[in-house]
Parts: sequence; structure tokens; C-alpha cells
Amino acid sequence: MILGIVLAAGASRRMGSDKLNLPWRGATVLATTLSRWQAVPEIDELILVRRPGETGENRPGLRLLINQSADEGMGGSLRLAAMALPAATELVAVGLADMPDVNSATISTLIAAAKQPGAKGIIAPVFAGRRGHPVVFAARFIAELQKLSGDSGARGLLQKHAADLALVEVNDPGVVLDIDTPSDLEVQS
Repeated sequence: MILGIVLAAGASRRMGSDKLNLPWRGATVLATTLSRWQAVPEIDELILVRRPGETGENRPGLRLLINQSADEGMGGSLRLAAMALPAATELVAVGLADMPDVNSATISTLIAAAKQPGAKGIIAPVFAGRRGHPVVFAARFIAELQKLSGDSGARGLLQKHAADLALVEVNDPGVVLDIDTPSDLEVQS
């Protein structure tokens, strides 16, 4: 099985309001992100992690998890989702809900790279020299994802396993565009 995890439990402090409900390309930031992830044919199930009091969208193939400790940070949300992964999980693609312009085809490309014989265990995209999201992890990293904490997400895991990280050059500026401040909303066309 291949699962996707979309982390959406942040507090939107820099935005000043819930950025995921702001308009983006005819929908909301969250709806756009979820639509792109759900258009990836390789993903068998998508997990959405939200904070208490916030909901996801009721969509087929989407499992909502509420992170009761959302203020702990991204690591705690990723840990919660990793704990919910089925035992049959082969790959898990982890993305951020505030990155609504990641192309579905890019996620497919990263998954394909992870499925290649002899592939590295961690696959991340690069656009214009910048590493971005989402990141695909082989099953052997799930136990470590289940131990994450704090606000750095999987950054420490990527540093610890730098030799097992493959960077895939993509032609998708969405992998480095996240919506954090009001000025970030101005990039939509």
C-alpha cells in the first residue's frame, strides 16, 4: 500500500487566521491541496491531520485524524499519522496542507522514483536548487516517523539519513511554495 499524509494542524500564526480556509484558485487552500493529492492514482489512502475544533473535508478515501497535541508541532502530527499507517504500508508520501500548488504528477513522479529497484529510502523534490515537499519515505522509516516530536517535522530524520536521501529535480514550483503570510496569497493567478 502507498499512503499519503497531509499535515494540516498548524496554528497559522504568521497568517493571523486559518490560512487553510482562505480562497485559492476557486476553492480553499485546503480543498485545493486535497484535490491534488486525491488525483494521485498511486495513493491508496490519504490521511489528513487537523487540530482540535477544525475539520477536514468529507471525501471518499480520506481519513481524518485530530491531533489533540497540535501545539507540540509538526513532528507530533507526523507521529500521529505514522502511528495510524497500516502494517502493509510500503511507501508514505508526506506533504503540507499549505502547499496547494504541488502538481499531482509531481507526487506520482516522486512515488515512481521511490519504487525503482535500488532506490534510496527517502525521496524529495528539488526545484530551482531548493529542496521542497512532499517527501516520500520507504516503510523502513515508519518506526522513526512514529517517534517524532517538536516543530521540525522530519527534518532531523532527513539529516540523520542524508545518505539515504535522493533528490529528484522537478519542474514544479509548487514544491517550494507554501502559504504562510498574506503576501503569499498574492502569487495565485
